[in-house]
Amino acid sequence: MTTTSSTTNAISALGAGSGMDVKALATNLVEAERAPRKDVIDKKIAKSEAGISGYAAIKSALDGLRMALMDVKDQSDFASINTRNSQDAAVSVTANSTASAGSHSITVTSLASAQRRLSEGFEKSNTSLNTGSGFALTLSVHGGDPQIIQIADGKDTPGGIVAAINGSNSGLKAQLINTGEAGKPYKIMVTGKTGAVNDFTLSASIDPVFAPGNASAGNLFETSLQNAANAVVNVDGMSLTPSTNQLTDLIPGVTIDLYAPTTGAASVDLIRDTSDVKARISSVVKAFNDANTVLNTVSDPKSSVATYGGSLAGNSVVNNIRTDIREMLFKTSDTPSGVRKSLRDLGVSIDKAGVMTLDNTQLDTALSSSFEDTVTMLTGNTENLSAFSQEPGGAIGSAFRAISTLLSTTGTVTTQSDNLTKRIVEYKDQLTKLEDRMTQLLARYNQQFGAMESIVGQSKSLQASLTSTFNGMMASYTKG
Repeated sequence: MTTTSSTTNAISALGAGSGMDVKALATNLVEAERAPRKDVIDKKIAKSEAGISGYAAIKSALDGLRMALMDVKDQSDFASINTRNSQDAAVSVTANSTASAGSHSITVTSLASAQRRLSEGFEKSNTSLNTGSGFALTLSVHGGDPQIIQIADGKDTPGGIVAAINGSNSGLKAQLINTGEAGKPYKIMVTGKTGAVNDFTLSASIDPVFAPGNASAGNLFETSLQNAANAVVNVDGMSLTPSTNQLTDLIPGVTIDLYAPTTGAASVDLIRDTSDVKARISSVVKAFNDANTVLNTVSDPKSSVATYGGSLAGNSVVNNIRTDIREMLFKTSDTPSGVRKSLRDLGVSIDKAGVMTLDNTQLDTALSSSFEDTVTMLTGNTENLSAFSQEPGGAIGSAFRAISTLLSTTGTVTTQSDNLTKRIVEYKDQLTKLEDRMTQLLARYNQQFGAMESIVGQSKSLQASLTSTFNGMMASYTKG
């Protein structure tokens, strides 16, 4: 708060009139008016800043709960089957979350194979086979309708044929190999899909003039390396002849990959391991309690926690958030299954103080006696549902969606914090306006006191003059 130097100097000089420090008087009067108003605004700013810290603490705690829920909201989070395989070099077994514990036997007599044919040799990979002109290959799979694979002009080379076959979407795969043989080392190998129904014939459909010494048109791929055949497998007593070496759903939730014939029957055990599932559910309980502790801290006026302790005491929003997270976790699942309808059926409970506990014995019973029902109740057997999905997501999926909404940019926590930020801006604007008014008030006081000092000074001067005159008159009468 300042005034001009001329005004200040004038007041200092005029102060001699009344004998009062009118400059200090004006400053003190302004400060007496400013201080209580500024104090009120400063307290509002401090309270708002503390509130922002409180909401930041709540947001962090709720985000921890959200992350814990995310780790257990998908069906794949319950993929807890371990496999034990007596012949893993011949057979690979992979179980997903829908697999059940049990023992199985797998016997592989032979693998599914693909037909494989080989061309004669060529001197170079870019040897022209038809003097630069294009031609066509005719493909027939298992005696079916012919398919034309066109070789473009200028692409009538071994490399061009390989590219055309691979780009034909015919199911064939071609590769150019270098056999290392003298003279004509380059050959084209063509491989079909596995299975007896995928045998094929492939020949040139026209009569190109091949480079001297190369194969004739119809015999371009005349060498047969391997015939197409089905696998011969027995799974749990079922004799099968699949066309591929990967079997799915023969054992529910299990994928079987065949690598080689087995020696007798391979024994496969699917063993349920629920330790990871239990750890994930325990993390949800801990995250909930951590969030509840933060909510209690920000609403406790006696809290000694630095920064955010007691920062939202008496704030109804905190109670609403506390109620919301309780309800989102303890309401009935939108995908109940069997006797499993909510988290309470897994041994999860909450006391009067809002502390969540987990009965591990009850959880073990639920996981061992009705694992599939438990997964359905918790996840709805869904995978990667977004926070905006309207599909039933089970007890955990629904809670994840609800807490994500609570933490979104339009959710309660963010909007309340943003409102406090806006108030701080308004309060600081009020401080600026207050300082402007006080500056103007000080200037007015200085002007008024200046005028007063001028009057007092003039009065004292007149008094001195009159006193001198009266004294002179009295002296002249005395002498006379």
